[in-house]
Amino acid sequence: MKYIVYGLGISGISAAKYLASKGFDTICTDDNLEVIKNDREKYPQLKFAHFEEINFDENTIISFAPGIPLYFPKRHKILEIAREKKSQLACDIEIFYRLNKEKKFIAITGTNGKSTTTALSGFVFKELGINSDIGGNIGIPCFELKQDEKDYTYIFETSSFQLDLISQTHFTIAALLNITPDHIDRHGLMENYIESKKRVFLNQTSNDFALIDVDNENSKNVFSQLQNNQNFQAKLIGISTEKLQQNGVSLINGKLNCNINKALEFELKSEFLRGQHNEQNMAFAFAIAYLYSEKFNLNIAPEKIIAAIKKFKGLPHRMQIVAKINDLRFVNDSKATNAESTEKALKTYDNVFWILGGKAKEGGIEILKPYFNKIAKAYLIGESSDEFAKILQENNVPFEKCGDLANAFNKSLTDAKNSSLTEKNILLSPACASFDQWKSFEQRGDYFCKLVNELPS
Repeated sequence: MKYIVYGLGISGISAAKYLASKGFDTICTDDNLEVIKNDREKYPQLKFAHFEEINFDENTIISFAPGIPLYFPKRHKILEIAREKKSQLACDIEIFYRLNKEKKFIAITGTNGKSTTTALSGFVFKELGINSDIGGNIGIPCFELKQDEKDYTYIFETSSFQLDLISQTHFTIAALLNITPDHIDRHGLMENYIESKKRVFLNQTSNDFALIDVDNENSKNVFSQLQNNQNFQAKLIGISTEKLQQNGVSLINGKLNCNINKALEFELKSEFLRGQHNEQNMAFAFAIAYLYSEKFNLNIAPEKIIAAIKKFKGLPHRMQIVAKINDLRFVNDSKATNAESTEKALKTYDNVFWILGGKAKEGGIEILKPYFNKIAKAYLIGESSDEFAKILQENNVPFEKCGDLANAFNKSLTDAKNSSLTEKNILLSPACASFDQWKSFEQRGDYFCKLVNELPS
């Protein structure tokens, strides 16, 4: 068997290094010839070739990078090659699965929340003493994970692009969090995007579990379709933050109800995972751990799962509570690069000293008007300042143009300290991309954390 690693990002190089180390005939290539040239010097142990130099045949497996557009805006040439030469097209997760079929695989997908749910599930599994690792779209290439232990479980965050490239992969537990319009430029139609997400349930059997959010219209439709599909055998588990589920899990205003096999009820609130969207993340993580324990007869008390969830402090830059000093909370939500993301934070917090701005997205902050009454004052940074100032002024929201993050932080801190409000929140939730002043949202969020951590206790 010959492997062609097509696309030399982090996951591509990781796969190539592993496959080559195991003695597989492995060739690396990329659409960008400059990348091939540079990587040839960096990785002398690997074989590189231009696309035109490669001989594809029926014994070729092509590890294709999910980051490369496959169908839209135009069909990639690899599709025709694979069809003509009868080569197999796969992503690294598919190849990893074929080499580790005896292990246990869990998948988490959805438009929003999948990174937090994956990280939370991985944290819970570790707390419960289950041999496991997280990887995939969360930024950890699967070929970087342990493979030498016999009894091991992999929890993968899976994107629609990765799911397009699986064929044999079998997930014992597959979770679909929600589906909202996204990546339509890569899928062509919303219907195609939904079909890609549904592939997470491919190859499931009657011994498996399909967990689906039934609050979101699109994912609820998927639930109904699978429910009415006589060929689909996995056990369907509804997850909700709005309604109690007959055969599922709900988490509503801090009360978790699990109605799978028997009725269970617990209090579940987290200081670190606040807001309805995080209730969904926690409900999924509980369901995944509970069903895993039931399936493999681990006899883990549900209370232990609840306790583990409460310990998780969240992912950096996603409504991350950096510190709480007296009645002042500092929240790093730098990952909120559009108004839809910032909406979750404004829904969650009151008495907000709001740092926002950067490179504005289409629509700006118009959709946030219903939450403007929660803003004590806004502090504008970056190139969107004039645009956002106009909207805030029209809606009688106090604001100040601050230019950069350091200035905005200092001014918000002074105002918050002098305010008579209780339970005050200095919130970095920019509703903008970072590229006008920063290399990434991570760099922006790290700087905010640095400013907080330099404060006297």
